[in-house]
Amino acid sequence: MQFSSEVENMFTQDEIEEILKDEQQFYIEYAERKWLDRYFKIKAVANETQVPSIVSSISDMPHGSSNFKKSKTEMYALKTIQASEWLEILYSALQALSPIEQELIELKYMRRRNGGSLYSDEVIYPQLYVGKTRYYEIKKEALEILGRNLYGVFAERGFS
Repeated sequence: MQFSSEVENMFTQDEIEEILKDEQQFYIEYAERKWLDRYFKIKAVANETQVPSIVSSISDMPHGSSNFKKSKTEMYALKTIQASEWLEILYSALQALSPIEQELIELKYMRRRNGGSLYSDEVIYPQLYVGKTRYYEIKKEALEILGRNLYGVFAERGFS
């Protein structure tokens, strides 16, 4: 009990709020840069059905050797599986959000206009029946929660 009161006296309320604000911004940027900005590319890899050219190679090197070349087919299959797993993780993390937060993230980051561009905030918030200020509050909160839920997931699962 004494330790916590000593810690509370180490920082002012303004310092604590600044630390929390920086932490929140970290998770927001993490969700956007590491997950949502990569969504369409990863989705394309997961949905690709093109089979690479099949070329067999013969080697006298053991399979575990660093000089052993993996087959193109094997590498292609692994990329497709990893992309599918990545999408499953993202979709699972989205389920932890409230319905309005889910819809906001899907409209803003996971759907494109006919020309291929993303929808602007000004187009989305009327669709959610919220005002501009409330929209940005929801967006900020949704991105933070998403970032927290996704942070470190690959390290825990052994993905790179």
